[in-house]
Amino acid sequence: MSRFLFLVLLLPFLATLAAAQCAWNAAGQTGCQPVGQPRPLPEALKESSGVAFSALRPGVLWSHNDGGHDPALHATDTEGRLLGTFLLRGIRNRDWEDIATGRCQAGGCIYLADTGDNEEVRPRVDLYRITDPGTVEGGGELAAERLPLLLPDGPRDIEAVFVLPDEQVYFVTKGRSHPVTVYRYPPPLRPEEEVSLEPVQTLSDGALPIPSQVTGADASPDGTLVVVRTYESLTFYRMDAGRLVAVEGGRVDLRTLQEPQGEAVGLGPDGQVVLTTEAGSFGGVAALRMLRCGVGGE
Repeated sequence: MSRFLFLVLLLPFLATLAAAQCAWNAAGQTGCQPVGQPRPLPEALKESSGVAFSALRPGVLWSHNDGGHDPALHATDTEGRLLGTFLLRGIRNRDWEDIATGRCQAGGCIYLADTGDNEEVRPRVDLYRITDPGTVEGGGELAAERLPLLLPDGPRDIEAVFVLPDEQVYFVTKGRSHPVTVYRYPPPLRPEEEVSLEPVQTLSDGALPIPSQVTGADASPDGTLVVVRTYESLTFYRMDAGRLVAVEGGRVDLRTLQEPQGEAVGLGPDGQVVLTTEAGSFGGVAALRMLRCGVGGE
């Protein structure tokens, strides 16, 4: 039998085997399971880099594109359908990488991290705080408060932010060239005042290979649970005295979802978890995926 004919006969078997191996694989005690199929995101969100549940509107998600796109926030439902687009006045999307939401004095706030730095040359980055408009249908314009940030250890690529109750803001570095580091914004938030972030802990011994690099994070609405995602996994943590403590059995393998470029994660009520992806460079389509997880009783 020629090698070519052997390969032709072998391909259907390999396809069947690959499909079997791509079944969902939730490790440990997370209880995470996909809810339905992936939902394509609208063209307006073809490079979704961050996602979070609205603090005010059940079933509404906030998302944004990666750097170089319009300075806009997009509201969708959990099926990925676009509800409204809001332009942010007076700022630009230099390298927006993640988004978080929470209760604040204004009712609900959106926190946008312009902290990406692939070449690690930005000693100063920005956090933006936006008042959640409540009504999202139709879109409009929103004002953004700028909170300039100084990185005490020099430039770092940061693609993850999470916010605990009382506007406690944390950032997680990507692990591109240095250990994955968690930074804290020393409260309270002070718009237009440059503030140096405080290192809290490291989550790795050194730089990480690309599949293990951090691309997003979020906290549960009550602040007791935090999830950090990479291109290939989710890891759940508890907060203990301002530090992340890994939940036993709290790692979820995402590789079987076959995301083209997994970027973002959001934690919602009742164990809801949302993932979004960029379209990637191989013809993939940007997508939204819903999971249901039960971590330590969540």
